[in-house]
Amino acid sequence: MRAIIIYATCEGQTERIAQRIAETMRRQGIATDTFDVTRNDVCQLAVESYDAIVFGSSLHYGDHDPRIAWCLRHHKQWLRRIPTAFFSVSLGILSEHAKDRAEVERLADEYLLKNDFAPKLKALFAGALRYSKYGWLKKQVMHRIAQKSGSETETNCDYEYTDWQAVEGFAKQFAMQVQARSVKRSDSSRLPA
Repeated sequence: MRAIIIYATCEGQTERIAQRIAETMRRQGIATDTFDVTRNDVCQLAVESYDAIVFGSSLHYGDHDPRIAWCLRHHKQWLRRIPTAFFSVSLGILSEHAKDRAEVERLADEYLLKNDFAPKLKALFAGALRYSKYGWLKKQVMHRIAQKSGSETETNCDYEYTDWQAVEGFAKQFAMQVQARSVKRSDSSRLPA
């Protein structure tokens, strides 16, 4: 049983989440690789060589990464045969306003629907504010978003909001689904013809 986490990251928080999911799945007995579509050409990835796949993307300016969308569409038939999961990373999920949280959920669902992808498991994780990695304009925009959502921040500091227990719980739940499917497949292969 071999799995892969295919993700797109901007400032690195989605990568940290993908790495934690992979580590957790490995501890659950599933060999797990990671693949960053922002650094590597997703066209070169042999997706069909994996028994389970988790996709992850940060949500920026109302959209998820188009390279993940390409992968979802291009490998649609294979993805329907294996256990799959998806996670979205954004700060909007932390908002004190229910309409903002609902919007984050809607954008993730819309992205999956638009790409004809129905993962067995989906999660929305809070990301981070990496002011130290932003240019002046993005720093101002992200500060305004943080204020709007009820988070008071200083632009000379970085902030991490990811709930690591939730990330590990997501990984363990997916690992259990993958293992259950593996057991089911091995049991059915032992049945007399």
